[in-house]
Amino acid sequence: MRQGFGVEFMYVSIDHCGQSEQVQVANAHTRRGPLRCKQCDALISGIDVSGAQSWIDSQVARKRELTQTGQLGTRKQSAHQSDEQIDRDGLSAELAACAILCPHSLEVWRRAAHKSRGNHGRDLLRYWTGLNQPVEVKHTRYQDAKRGFLLVRPPRQTPGRMGEEYIDDAIYVLMVGEPFQHQFVGWTNREGLVREGQLNPVPMQPGQRESWGMHWSQLRPLDELAGDMGRGGMLRAIARRVADFGGA
Repeated sequence: MRQGFGVEFMYVSIDHCGQSEQVQVANAHTRRGPLRCKQCDALISGIDVSGAQSWIDSQVARKRELTQTGQLGTRKQSAHQSDEQIDRDGLSAELAACAILCPHSLEVWRRAAHKSRGNHGRDLLRYWTGLNQPVEVKHTRYQDAKRGFLLVRPPRQTPGRMGEEYIDDAIYVLMVGEPFQHQFVGWTNREGLVREGQLNPVPMQPGQRESWGMHWSQLRPLDELAGDMGRGGMLRAIARRVADFGGA
């Protein structure tokens, strides 16, 4: 990320049809809808967000300061990763999901992420994506026959075991990879997660709470989600915006 003409310059990169392309976050001039290859119009599912590394690192530092001052709770759910690593993975994946699903909203997403102290179940708003439910982005570093689960855990400061009431009425998408390379591998909604998921699909580690989840191979493909974007015309677009900012 660098400064140019007083404007923060951060970008994401895609490789397709033998060509590389950068999409600038600030003032991204792209058509509405998901990210597509300019050569063949195919949906883009893999993306490099290293062009935003400096900004991501600054946000990770901001979250650590909020945690240390008691304004934000710990996200620690892994014996193998620090809070910093978890935050970096999560924010990097969220940026990648935004760039894939609604690249025209990258700058408004960035501003919202900079102010956020938690947006459980609302990582990407309906108005940004053109979907009728908000998007919750999940991340894992692994994808093979036994690993790579979309997991939902109870929110902070909630009692008891993992239950269906902690699964948001949202579209859950799973991003796979390490900062700063990510792949969109699939999605589901609350109904699909309740119906096809299971309690504790991966062993619980010390300090973890229970989870509900499903393996990446059970998830639905990107093209199905892209087909649902923007349906209903202007009236549905207005309804999506009202639902976003009305807190529904």
